[in-house]
Amino acid sequence: MIDDEVAAVLAGPLMILVSTRDPAGRATIGRGSGILRNQGDGLAVLMSRSLWPGAASGAVAGGPIAVTCARPHDYRTYQIKGMITAVAPAGPADAAEGTAYVARMLGVMGALGVSRLQLSQTLTDRDLLRIDIHPHEVFDQTPGPTAGRPLGAANTPGDAQP
Repeated sequence: MIDDEVAAVLAGPLMILVSTRDPAGRATIGRGSGILRNQGDGLAVLMSRSLWPGAASGAVAGGPIAVTCARPHDYRTYQIKGMITAVAPAGPADAAEGTAYVARMLGVMGALGVSRLQLSQTLTDRDLLRIDIHPHEVFDQTPGPTAGRPLGAANTPGDAQP
């Protein structure tokens, strides 16, 4: 599901958006504060509960999720859709990953002309939630003629779209 090209993008500096559903089925979004590879094709995304309470409250085990990851220097973008397998407060190792992610992205975005002040309302390592995901679909979302192209699917349930 997560091929080598997607894995290489996930390993680099990324802008991350997380989308879940509220109780009425409406999409909610938040900015991720890190993405981790689990065994096999599993992923975990870190997100601030206090900064993104709507998206955090929609993150429930068994629920759908979409995570969109874009490289800031060239906008190479993938959207990963799947089901949430577990949700928990970030432990010490995850919190350290979140802190490293924020520091790295402040540097990357600063080099691209985005100030710390501009990012201060959306990028944080405070009150992190770890959301484990089993991916079902991956889409190329890079702007251009291939945007929206599915890269692979594995028995995707019909309701996997947040």
